[in-house]
Amino acid sequence: MKAKLEYYLRGFREGAVRTVCAYPVEMLLALYGCVGCLLTYELGWEDSAPRLLLAPLFFMLALAVNVVAGRGPWRRIYLVCWLPAVPLWCWSGLEAWAGSASFVLSLLVLAPLLVLMSGRAVRNDRFVGGAIVWLRSGVLALLFTNVALGLFYAILYSTTYIFGLGGEWIERVSVYAVTLAETLVVPLLLLMMSDRWRGAAFRGGRIVEVLLDYLVTPALLIYTVILYLYMAKILFTWSLPEGGVAYMVFGFTIMALLVKALQHLLEKRRYDWFFDRFSCVSLPVLVLFWIGVVRRTNEYGFTEPRVYLVACGVLMTVCVLLFLSRRAGRYLWVCAAGFLVFAVLAYVPSLEPGRIAVRSQEARVERTAEKLGMLEENGTLACGTFGSDADLLDDYRRLYEALNYLAIHDKRTFARFGVEMEEVRRAIPREYYDYVVYGYESIYAPDSDYNGISAGRRVTNVEGYRTIYTNMSGRVKGTAPCARFERDTLYIDFPNERPAFRIAASELLERQLQRAGIGHSLPNESELQAAAEKLLTCEDDGMLILFSDMEFGRADSVLRLSHVSVDAVLCR
Repeated sequence: MKAKLEYYLRGFREGAVRTVCAYPVEMLLALYGCVGCLLTYELGWEDSAPRLLLAPLFFMLALAVNVVAGRGPWRRIYLVCWLPAVPLWCWSGLEAWAGSASFVLSLLVLAPLLVLMSGRAVRNDRFVGGAIVWLRSGVLALLFTNVALGLFYAILYSTTYIFGLGGEWIERVSVYAVTLAETLVVPLLLLMMSDRWRGAAFRGGRIVEVLLDYLVTPALLIYTVILYLYMAKILFTWSLPEGGVAYMVFGFTIMALLVKALQHLLEKRRYDWFFDRFSCVSLPVLVLFWIGVVRRTNEYGFTEPRVYLVACGVLMTVCVLLFLSRRAGRYLWVCAAGFLVFAVLAYVPSLEPGRIAVRSQEARVERTAEKLGMLEENGTLACGTFGSDADLLDDYRRLYEALNYLAIHDKRTFARFGVEMEEVRRAIPREYYDYVVYGYESIYAPDSDYNGISAGRRVTNVEGYRTIYTNMSGRVKGTAPCARFERDTLYIDFPNERPAFRIAASELLERQLQRAGIGHSLPNESELQAAAEKLLTCEDDGMLILFSDMEFGRADSVLRLSHVSVDAVLCR
C-alpha cells in the first residue's frame, strides 16, 4: 500500500513538473491569480477584482496560443502573449469593462471557443474528441480538487471542535486552502489531464448509449413531429406562429445538433438516418423560428435577450446550412462562425446588444406616440393626452413598455422625452391602468369608479359563537389575533388560541361566488353588488368571517380577487 502511494505521488510530482515546463505562461497567470486573491484577503484590496479577472481570461488565451504554436518558431509569440494584460491592468476603465457584457462574452464565450479552435481539427470526430478532452479534464479537475478540499475542511473543523481550538487562524487556513485549490490545483490538474489525453479516441460507454439512443433521440423525434404538426396547423388556419415558438425551435435545434455531435462517441449509430438528414428536416423549422422572431420583435421591439436570440439564431442557421454539405459540415467552421458573431456583438460599438435594444425601444416610443398624437414637435411626450379609447389600449401598453424599458436601461435616452415614469403612470386612465402597466384587464368600467364591493349595515346572528374578534385588519402580526392579505393569500392568525387560517385568493373567490349563486367566472358590476352581502360573509368550520370590502381585477377574462379586508371573525 505504501509503495503504491509513493508511486502515485511520484507520478503526480513528475506530471506537475512536466506541466509547468510545457505551460509556463498559464501557470504563471494562475500563480498571479492565487497571489492576488491572497493579498486581497490579507490587505483588503476591494478594487482588485477587475485586475484578478484578467487571470482566467489570459489563461485561456495563452492556452490557445500554446496549442497552436507547439514547439516550433511560433512559440516566441506564446511566451509574450500575456503582455496585453499589462496596459489593461493599468487602464482606468478596466473596472467598467469588467462589469460589461463584452467582458462576460470574452470570458465565457470567446475565450473557450478560441481554445476549442486551437486544435485545428477539421475532421468532426477529432474535433468532438478534443472538446470531450477539455470537458472531461475540467470536470475531473474540479471534482478531485473539491473532494480533497471538502475532506480537508472536515478534518480541520472536526479537529478544532473536538479539541476546543479556536482563533482567527482557522478562518485564515480555510481561505488559504480554498484559494490555493481553486486557483492553482484546478488549473494544474486541468492541464495535466488534457495533455495526457490529447489525441485519444473516446468511445461512449453503455450509459452514454442508453442516454442518447433510448432517451434523448426519441424525444427529439417526437418533438420534430410536434413541430411539423404545428406547422400544418398554421398552414391550415393560415395564421402566424406565436412569438414564443422561436425559443422552442432554438432549444430543439441546438439540442439536436449537440446530440448529432455526440453520435461520434457511439460504436452503433442507430439514428444516422435522422441526423444525416437533420439539416433538410430542420429547414422548415428554421423558417418557423425566423417568423416567430420577426413577429416578436415587431410586437415588442428589441431587448438585449432578443438581440442575443437573433445572434444565436444566425449561428444556428449557419450551422444547419453548413451541414447540408458533407464537405462543408465541420464543427470547426461552426466555432469560427460563433466566434465571429459574438466578437462583433462584444466589440463593435454600434452592434452592442444594449445599444441595439435602446435604439429599438426609442424608435418604438416615437412611432407609437406619433400614432397616438402624443409626440410634440420638439420630440417630448405629452402625457396629458392619454385618452380613454378602448381601441387604443394595445398602443398605450406598447408605449408604456418601451418607456419603462428606457427608464430602466438608458436614463439619458429616456430623459429626451421630457417626462418621468411617475408622471406617465398618473396620466394613464384609471380604467385601463392594470392593463397598460401590468398587462391584465381591469374590471373597471370606463364610465364608473367601481373598484369592488363594501359592506353597509348588516345584521349577523351570533348565536352559537363563543368569541368575536374585531378590527382584525388594523392589527399587526404578534400576540393579538390579526388578519392580513399578502401574496394573493388571506392569513388569519390566532396566537396561542387556535390554528391559523390560510386560504388562497383564487380558492376564496371561487367559494364566495358559489355561495352567492354566481355560476360563471366573469360577473359584471351589478351582479357583484347585488350579491355583496353573501360575498362578504365566509363560513368555515367553526368560524364565521365578515369582510368589510373586496377589490377585484380581471386577468385572461377571469375575475380575480386583488384585495380583501377582514372586519370581524366569530369563532365557536
